[in-house]
Amino acid sequence: MVQFPEYREAFSVYDKDGDGIIAIKELFKVMWSLGQNPTEKEMEKILQDVDPDSEGSIDFADFLAVMAKRQ
Repeated sequence: MVQFPEYREAFSVYDKDGDGIIAIKELFKVMWSLGQNPTEKEMEKILQDVDPDSEGSIDFADFLAVMAKRQ
């Protein structure tokens, strides 16, 4: 199981301005960098869960929730 610091490090690679938010399109890059390979159907479900209003971004807390569900 990947530990919290590794999640933070992977997330921060894509959080260029350090505001704790990344674009949804970057979410899957972070997941892939952590060895996660969600299917297209899983990706759609994740998007519904973390971005129901289609705002186009996700914060670190929501990212942790996504990763916790995948453990």
